[in-house]
Amino acid sequence: MLILTRKPGQVLKIAPLESVNPATPIGELFRDGPIEIVVTKIQGTQVRLGINAHASFLVLRDELTDPRAELVTIRRRSVMSK
Repeated sequence: MLILTRKPGQVLKIAPLESVNPATPIGELFRDGPIEIVVTKIQGTQVRLGINAHASFLVLRDELTDPRAELVTIRRRSVMSK
């Protein structure tokens, strides 16, 4: 499970990895079940979210994107390996 803290107005994006073939049946992407987002903590104006998704999805914090550079992504697997 990936854990992220968000404040009002901050964005979180979930999308298939670029390596996923667009012809992949939707059922294959969700073979392990739906994307699950769990509120794990609320403190003041912050909410902590836990995200479970198939490894073919990426979870992207909007503030890590730079339109002039390659997207910096956070993948569920990289967090789970720590």
